[in-house]
Amino acid sequence: VGCIPRLLVENPDFKVATDGWIQLFNGRNFDGWRENKFKHKPEWKVIDGVLTGHGGQGYLSSLEEFDDFELYAEARISDTDGGRGNSGIYFRCAPHADKKQEFPPGYEAQLDHGDSNNPTGSIYALKVKGARAPKPATKDGEWVTMRIRAVGNHLQTWINGKPAADCYDPENRHKKGSILLQMHHLTGKVEFREVRIRKIDKKN
Repeated sequence: VGCIPRLLVENPDFKVATDGWIQLFNGRNFDGWRENKFKHKPEWKVIDGVLTGHGGQGYLSSLEEFDDFELYAEARISDTDGGRGNSGIYFRCAPHADKKQEFPPGYEAQLDHGDSNNPTGSIYALKVKGARAPKPATKDGEWVTMRIRAVGNHLQTWINGKPAADCYDPENRHKKGSILLQMHHLTGKVEFREVRIRKIDKKN
């Protein structure tokens, strides 16, 4: 079991590229990530190759920033107190350097199977056509796959291989930034067993 240090130093050795893919989570430790803790800080660990967070609110943000990309993740959410799991993958984020206790500006691909307004796969709180995903056939305690594609102001997601959100942000609010893994509920639990990303060159 690996526990997260207070400040993480980027280690280029953890990145393994296949066909342009970069492993953001190496399955062993938190190299390449930085933690922001809220008042009720979560506990982040790597257990049997799975990145696990529970018992608080906060997030991990990638030290590397990305603009146009495709991301693939495998995630599982739950709640230890009988509620519903709640997490998300933020992208093009600007993490708070002062560790401010709020989630930073950026887009969020929602992971909340019980949210009727922003179901899993939605671009959270973005009020444009196509940002709200149809309610997927997903449940707490089950592994789901999430794919995110962001090219310019065109944002797309897929859940378990099926199209979810497909929208354009006319204001193009967030152009480049970190990837962020969210721990939202105080009694929640989130697990990631793979997080990989591939940069997209718009010229090709």
